[in-house]
Amino acid sequence: MPAYKTAPSYQPSISGIFLILYRFLTVNSLYSTVYERYNKGMATKQTHLLAATQIDRKLAPLRAIAASLRLSSAGGWIRALRQGLGLSAAALGSRMRLAQQSVNQLEKNERAGAITLASLRRAAEALDAELFYVIIPRKPLRETIAERAEEVARRRVAPVAHSMQLEAQGLADNELQERITELALELERNPRELWR
Repeated sequence: MPAYKTAPSYQPSISGIFLILYRFLTVNSLYSTVYERYNKGMATKQTHLLAATQIDRKLAPLRAIAASLRLSSAGGWIRALRQGLGLSAAALGSRMRLAQQSVNQLEKNERAGAITLASLRRAAEALDAELFYVIIPRKPLRETIAERAEEVARRRVAPVAHSMQLEAQGLADNELQERITELALELERNPRELWR
């Protein structure tokens, strides 16, 4: 009966163990860094959509009343509130430590759209009112982003679709719309691409 030689058992050296451990940790660290950067990038890309949604939610009630507020202040809010309180221009001037002529100029500047926020704030204080400075988009921000993304996507896809059509490889209308929709969704997540 032949004697079988057993293979020598492999016993890695200490330096070999450290090398394997180092490689393992390096690969895991690299994977972790790439994963974190990817997630951070995705979070950054999505942050503007979350902000837009929150702004839309806050401004929705104001958008509903903005038109009526605009119409009721045709003569200016300072004058409307002053008259509503029964104050003369001289009385308001006294409360603001201004001459009557300065109050009249202030009201005229407001109607002309040439008044400063500081002057409005000062008049509001004298009228025991609060000044709110707000820019209300005509439509929700998410809607604006979606429309712009669709517009940019159509512009980008059009030349490719045209050249494919010339080469008799054109896309069907539904395929073309699908490409536009996919690109538009990607563009919504990358706001810098939308406004170039």
